[in-house]
Amino acid sequence: MNQQILADKKKTVESLTELLKSSHSTVVVSYSGLSVSEVNQLRADLKKAGCKLSVQKNTLMKKAVDADGLSELDSCFKGPSGIVTSKEEGQGLEVLKNFKNAHKQFTIKGGIIDGTYCDEQKLNDLASIGSKENALSILLSTMQSPLVLFALTLKALAEKQN
Repeated sequence: MNQQILADKKKTVESLTELLKSSHSTVVVSYSGLSVSEVNQLRADLKKAGCKLSVQKNTLMKKAVDADGLSELDSCFKGPSGIVTSKEEGQGLEVLKNFKNAHKQFTIKGGIIDGTYCDEQKLNDLASIGSKENALSILLSTMQSPLVLFALTLKALAEKQN
């Protein structure tokens, strides 16, 4: 093989590895059956959400994920695949879920969220929660609810006794 081609491939793997190292969220998707304009729309929607869709040969993407210690994703690289990366955990999952609902041929194969492997179902569940801030607010309101009910009950008892 030509030395220039090998050097180009090595440079591509290095840039993908750097992208993966700087990401807290990596999701592998299949864009098979989508038109160029649909893929471009997905890229634009992901960019608005602060994410990036990278498409390279599967062998190059496998080398990059292996170099970054994300070998759990190796099984996801069958057929046309792309990697969606983001700087924050779970960022862009809602965009992927909405795009999947609108385009049945689009699939989410799996991903790594802050070091934990997630299959398609888990990623869909995380997309339903929304952003990290939204998840924290749901948690806090759930934790606060019993205290509020207890306080209201005490107030009602105090008013009843008076």
